[in-house]
Amino acid sequence: MQAGLASVLSDLDALKTERALKQKFESVFASLGFSRYAYLGLHASDLDDDKPVKAVYLTNLPSDWVARYLKEDYASVDPVFRDCAASRLPIRWTEKYRANSRTPSETRMMEDAWENGMRHGMSIPIHGPGGELGIFSLNTDMSEREFRATTERTKYELQSIACYFHDAVQRSLKAEQEDVPLPIALTQREVEILRWTVAGKTAWEIGAILKISERTVNFHVQNVMEKFGVHNKTHAAAKAMGLGFLNI
Repeated sequence: MQAGLASVLSDLDALKTERALKQKFESVFASLGFSRYAYLGLHASDLDDDKPVKAVYLTNLPSDWVARYLKEDYASVDPVFRDCAASRLPIRWTEKYRANSRTPSETRMMEDAWENGMRHGMSIPIHGPGGELGIFSLNTDMSEREFRATTERTKYELQSIACYFHDAVQRSLKAEQEDVPLPIALTQREVEILRWTVAGKTAWEIGAILKISERTVNFHVQNVMEKFGVHNKTHAAAKAMGLGFLNI
């Protein structure tokens, strides 16, 4: 680890408030060329059928865009968010991200982001024990050429910083200690279907690949969601990754 990076990480244990963490994030990421950031942290214990989903969300994005993202429920169609649930490596994106494979809803979301200034960025997923998921999304006003050069130069530092920052948030802002989740067993068929699901295949396509009916695919997906105690396939994918079921 470089001395500069060690210095960046050295005072994380002293940051105990949301304000202090946000100030740290903003200054560090700005020094690396990223003027805006968003952090989302979820945990398996927060995804329970009997209570609303709780998440830690820290950002300096424009409030108008954050409100619009929530109002339009863009999280359910955001292709970068979906891919973060199934990836351990940073994802570099522009408005053209997955342009040839997006659904109309995904295209609408990405075009709206572009019109609101979210033109390119890097999203860094962090998968922890028990289905824990953290995502740092970094945005910049650089030209696309400068953006690519900057992310290529700093991607390893950014991934290391994101992991340490995620850990600091979880330790500082989680008010209660979570119980250790009980072991969850998935059948081989459920794992197989979940792998294809996080790869972006529809239930019909998975059925064709595995030579089973679309109804059977949906039955298995529903079983996985019930076992994990989650409400949608994205959360199921995140939890499966964290528990080590998917080697992607």
